[in-house]
Amino acid sequence: MAELETEFGPLIAAGNHPTHDQNGTGDRLGVFRDSRGTIWGLPLTVSASGSVLGCAPPALQHAPVTDTYPADTTLVGVTNEPTGWRGGTGKLELLLRGAHGTIQWRPVNGSHIDIGPVCWAQDPPGPKQALLYYRLAPATTSK
Repeated sequence: MAELETEFGPLIAAGNHPTHDQNGTGDRLGVFRDSRGTIWGLPLTVSASGSVLGCAPPALQHAPVTDTYPADTTLVGVTNEPTGWRGGTGKLELLLRGAHGTIQWRPVNGSHIDIGPVCWAQDPPGPKQALLYYRLAPATTSK
């Protein structure tokens, strides 16, 4: 985690990646905020010893922005959008507090890196899998 936090900022929240199949929840997701205000959503896992581990290959720093969030807000938490049925979860949502204390939910888009498998599956010794990530840039709001 220390290496991830050096590169992507401190861990500020955690949740689960959305899933299309409710036979289980999505993989764990750590939410980090770097010094430029970019919010990163990166896969996390827990080792047999209880240590929290993450996955972020060097190519991730050059991956495209997947969505934006209002720059004048503070992240309070993350959830999965309810779908109204048990077939899966909806988009990842940010729970944000505005400058005047108002609370809002904001669904955000993620993506995956297509340069080949980059992370081990959550259930070892599974195969490597594509890296699902969120890179959310702060956007100024028009008044």
